[in-house]
Amino acid sequence: MKLSEINVDAIEVIAEGEFESIGNITQNKLKQLSFIENEKYISIIPLNSSISCILTNKELIPFLPGDIGIIISDDPKKSFYQIHNYLARKTNFYGSPFDTIIGGSAKVHPSAHIAENNVHIGERCHVGPNATILENTVLENDVIIRAGSVIGTEGFRFERIGKEILPVYHVGGVLIHNRVEIQANACVANAKFGGDFTEIGEDTKIDNLVHIAHNVVIGKRCLIAASAIVAGSAIIGNDVWIGPNACISNKLTIGDGAYITMGSVVTKNVSSSQKVTGNFAIDHEKFIEFIKKIS
Repeated sequence: MKLSEINVDAIEVIAEGEFESIGNITQNKLKQLSFIENEKYISIIPLNSSISCILTNKELIPFLPGDIGIIISDDPKKSFYQIHNYLARKTNFYGSPFDTIIGGSAKVHPSAHIAENNVHIGERCHVGPNATILENTVLENDVIIRAGSVIGTEGFRFERIGKEILPVYHVGGVLIHNRVEIQANACVANAKFGGDFTEIGEDTKIDNLVHIAHNVVIGKRCLIAASAIVAGSAIIGNDVWIGPNACISNKLTIGDGAYITMGSVVTKNVSSSQKVTGNFAIDHEKFIEFIKKIS
């Protein structure tokens, strides 16, 4: 798509360019349109060869490479999400719909809701009573979705622009790999941009009332207990335990084999095999020593 084909107010094309995807400046998609608001991100652009077009303000034009498409706006972030919403709602930029495919050996309860378009359910899957599978969801084989869970619901992203709140439509998907089990009344949100997925790795098991936010990536063989929350864009490694009512903040990385104890509030990255406890969560042994000192 050419920059000049975008039908959104308050933008100006400075240098024509073409893009095939849209994403944040740190993503690496083919021929990507991204945005920057200040100089601290300028250095990223030459290092990311996937960026073909940039949305910015006029003050930053002299710092940009000469071989990319450029559009400007007085408020680049607002215009970026307005462009995304326009592409999501008014065009087929993010792909054309296809009829839902359900494997012949899959079992879907009569009260379950499966979107008519853009769902692929593999062989031997089980979708329980009142479960909901929404568009852009892929269940591989032997996946279990138990009663009342919602897969592919709209992610939570709203941008404050002055006193305005701008909703950001989610057009990405959810990819659930082989032998995942999601128990009752859990919720998994779809990813923000087209071509992106909230992803749950093979053999991971998710308990009742768990919330998995947009763009989260969960590895293999993880166990996530009841009422846990994994916030947006967090990356969870393989073989991780997340205890009941634990909360993982957004954009964190939890290493392979980590152990998050019950009720922990995790605000920093957790190393592989590390055990953390508390609010805010710290190394488990340090937490125990602290409790002993104040007891």
